[in-house]
Amino acid sequence: MDSLTGLRFLAMIPVFLFHSSLEGIFDNARTDWDYLNALGTSGHVAVSYFFVLSGFVLTWSYRPADGVGRFWRRRLFRILPSHWVALVAVILLIGHYGDLTDWSGLGAQALLLQAWVPDPSYFDVGNTVTWSLSADLAVYALFPLLYRLIERIRPGLLWLWAGACVLVTVLVPVVAQNFVADDRPMPLFGVSIDQYWVVYFFPLTRLAECLLGMLLARIVLTGRWIDWMRPLVAVPLLVVGYVIGQQLPYLYRLSAATVIPMGLLTASLAAGEMAGRRIVLNHRLVVRLGELSFAFYLVHNLVLKYGHLALGTVDKDGELVGPTYGLPVGIALIIAALLLSLLLAWVMNVLVERPVMRRWSRPRALPGSAPTPVGGAA
Repeated sequence: MDSLTGLRFLAMIPVFLFHSSLEGIFDNARTDWDYLNALGTSGHVAVSYFFVLSGFVLTWSYRPADGVGRFWRRRLFRILPSHWVALVAVILLIGHYGDLTDWSGLGAQALLLQAWVPDPSYFDVGNTVTWSLSADLAVYALFPLLYRLIERIRPGLLWLWAGACVLVTVLVPVVAQNFVADDRPMPLFGVSIDQYWVVYFFPLTRLAECLLGMLLARIVLTGRWIDWMRPLVAVPLLVVGYVIGQQLPYLYRLSAATVIPMGLLTASLAAGEMAGRRIVLNHRLVVRLGELSFAFYLVHNLVLKYGHLALGTVDKDGELVGPTYGLPVGIALIIAALLLSLLLAWVMNVLVERPVMRRWSRPRALPGSAPTPVGGAA
């Protein structure tokens, strides 16, 4: 699925830009605010895509004959070694610039349990972006069971179940806004920490998007896809959904307003690839950048935050922050952070991801048995 791999990198760009907007790099407060406001919830919507994509790709590539143990082994070796390398780096950086007295959040992060705790000292500490890996881990644990259940759904009912997953995603912010405590307000978004956690971080909430991806994969694989629903249709629908979503209350902007076109885009790309249609996302360079997207995700926020601090530190209300710059220099620094993140992602991919997957993602062959072909199921 080269096109889906290529789209992974494009989806990483708004995530990177959103995190860069939180750094306060510009010396004009209005410019900083305009930058953050212009990005809206594009980074959050991109994260929603990754959850839909995860369910889709896992279902597309899953081979029940491999066994549950082998599936879990591949998934754990896919994410844990790189995660731990990034975590060691962030611990060293925190030790250099701050205080390491509270280890509870970092300990939960090491085990990828932090997203289950509705407390910023858990889900917003260390390498903060790894909360999504915590949610992914829950999906991996449940996936073999969920796959068997979805496989039993008659093809004619798959669209109905996909609609149910969309309905759950839409109802979650309704429940959060009306029934979840609002006594711990967040500084920027006009919602409480608990409401934000339920909609955005809670692993069972994100499971609905993964299930949608799984069902869409089954729809394509069983020949139930709508042929006229192609990327040229899905992309405008996504743009319209995003624009409309930005007019809604904050909690609805994170995924509820865009989950339908995001799912349609994912499935239409896969269906197009099955039909032999090639687009720019299939280009070798774009695909290679997509292969770096996981490592890029792990390192980019560290580059933004600690690269900023490396330029100088200022104490602001008891917190160390980086210096500010005029518009041209600020933009140049953001571009430099993007390029440095790509370089570090390439290093991690080459030195950690690939060697680990080659060496440990499959159990060793028994003496005298035939080796697993390199082209076997991944």
